[in-house]
Amino acid sequence: MKRKLMITNNPAVVEKQNPKTSKFWNFLDNGDTAELQLFGTIESEEDWWSDDCVTYRNFINELNGLGDKKSINVVIHSTGGDVFAANAIYSALVMNKAKITGTIIGICASAATIVLMACDSRRIAKNAILMAHNPSVSLWGSYQADELLKIAEVTNQVKKSIVTAYMERLDKTEEEINRLMDDESWYVGQEAVDAGFCDSIIEADFQNSVFSNNIMMNGVSYSFKNYVEKFVPEDIRKKVQALSESTQTEAGAFSNKSIMKGRKKMDEENKMMPVISDVAELKAAYPQLCAQIAVDAVSVERERLRAIDEIAKGIPEDVLMKARYDEPVSAADLALAQMKANNAAGTTFLNNMVAEIQNSGAAAVGTEPNTGYDTAQQAQAESEQKVAGFANKLKADKRRR
Repeated sequence: MKRKLMITNNPAVVEKQNPKTSKFWNFLDNGDTAELQLFGTIESEEDWWSDDCVTYRNFINELNGLGDKKSINVVIHSTGGDVFAANAIYSALVMNKAKITGTIIGICASAATIVLMACDSRRIAKNAILMAHNPSVSLWGSYQADELLKIAEVTNQVKKSIVTAYMERLDKTEEEINRLMDDESWYVGQEAVDAGFCDSIIEADFQNSVFSNNIMMNGVSYSFKNYVEKFVPEDIRKKVQALSESTQTEAGAFSNKSIMKGRKKMDEENKMMPVISDVAELKAAYPQLCAQIAVDAVSVERERLRAIDEIAKGIPEDVLMKARYDEPVSAADLALAQMKANNAAGTTFLNNMVAEIQNSGAAAVGTEPNTGYDTAQQAQAESEQKVAGFANKLKADKRRR
């Protein structure tokens, strides 16, 4: 049976999708300088669901292909991913001769923070998020107890590698870093600076960034709104929203200043906007946009159903029907739910087997054969019994009287 192991540093709510459609980075060559846009899940050397994927080796090849640069700005909007891939990217950036600047424009979570630690200077948008927590391991296949113990040890070593990277940049002890990772720590804007993960804050926020309307994560476009709603706990979401009250910039550019429009001009623009109260009015006002949304929605739904069909083998039909139509979920969520169900069933089976063995009394059976049985004494007793029997027969013989 084919087995796969992946150690990740990624929020649990992130949906895993097929990486064939996109890669998680983009390089912009600007002559003496370059920009690295790190968007999406950091992929491992071997993809979980397929054997055909874009991985960090392609990333390193493209980085080396840029040649010598004076500076590289790493723009980050990533929820993390594979720890080994993140460590490889970290090492590649550290060894690069360019001055590396890290800029968090949306979210920098889990394994993405490892890449951030490779930057000589680090900055964060005022409403952007940084999150650090412990790595986790994902398994597919059958493993024996000693193998699981080894995997647990490897996971602990992976955490140590993350702690080491943090200690290079943070003014914190190893114990403090372990504690913040154990607690799953979230920081918004200035909080990330205060914690030492970043050096400075950028006043412009993610909502006002040109990137906010062009972020692609695993082939999915993320706006400011669904970035906040999809990945962020409720209390952190409120902090982000409280820092995101500035209006959209005219150019939509990401800058170091917040550009505010005058109240009069805003009122004039609001009067020109159509008032929309239902779907019909929305379609009438923006027919092309609504048509494109419908086409995109159909395409996304087809891809979701196709992905479910690819992993349907071994999953009960009623579960598949529910996932397809009644309570739609992604193929990744369905696979995870089925894995949990299989694990629960296996645990129940093993617990029942242990209980049956204990109740049967088999555990009390000794391992030494013939314990408490003296063969010599038994032979003598048998001999005496035979002699006594023979004597009784002689007494009963009438011919001897």
